[in-house]
Amino acid sequence: MSKKLPIYFSDEAWSSLQQLMGDDGKPSPTINALLEQCADQALFNSSLNVQAIQKNSNIELPVALERIPAGPAFANKDVFEKVLDLNDFLVINPLATFIAHVDSESLLNAGFEINDTFLVDRSLEAKHGDIVVALIDNREITLKRLMITAKMSKEEIADIFGDPNKALPEVWLKAENPAYEHIILSDSESIVVQGVVTFNLKQFYKRSSHN
Repeated sequence: MSKKLPIYFSDEAWSSLQQLMGDDGKPSPTINALLEQCADQALFNSSLNVQAIQKNSNIELPVALERIPAGPAFANKDVFEKVLDLNDFLVINPLATFIAHVDSESLLNAGFEINDTFLVDRSLEAKHGDIVVALIDNREITLKRLMITAKMSKEEIADIFGDPNKALPEVWLKAENPAYEHIILSDSESIVVQGVVTFNLKQFYKRSSHN
C-alpha cells in the first residue's frame, strides 16, 4: 500500500535536492527512491571505500594560455594569465561526486593503475564507452568500460572477440587488459551503473616520507 503525503522543504534542502537531480532536470525522486538510493550508496561506499567530496577551500591556480608541447621546448615568455579553481574544474555535481581508488589492473591499458585516485559522478547518464563503476547482479562492484552493443560496428566486435557475429547482450563491461576477462552476463543477471568516472588523478611526484 502506498500513500501520498505533502512534504515541505527548506530552501537549503530544496537546493540540495535540485543538485541531486542534476542539470537535466530529472523528475523529483520519491522518498522511497531516495531511501533506495541511500541503500545503494551504503553498498557503494563499503565496497569501494569511497570518500565524499567536501569543498572546504577555494584555491585559484594560474593557467597557461598556450598548450605546452611534449616535444621541443617552447619560447620562454609570460603565458600565465587567468586562474582556475580545481573544485570547479574537477567536480560537476558535488553532492553526487565521490573519490575512490583503483584496486585491480583490469583497466591498465586505459591508464588506471592500482591505487590511482579517481572521481565518480553518480548524476551523469552513462554512455557507450564511458568508464563506469557498476554493480554486478547486486553482489559485486567493478570498474570497467561500459559497452552498448547497438553502438558497436561489426569491425569493433571482431577486433575484440575475433568474431563479428558474436552474440552479445545489450550491455556488457569491457576490460582494458588482456589478462582480464570482459564481463558478459546472462539474461538472469544484471548490471547497474553506480556512477561515471570523470577524472583519474594520477600522482607523478612522490613526496618523501621523511619530508
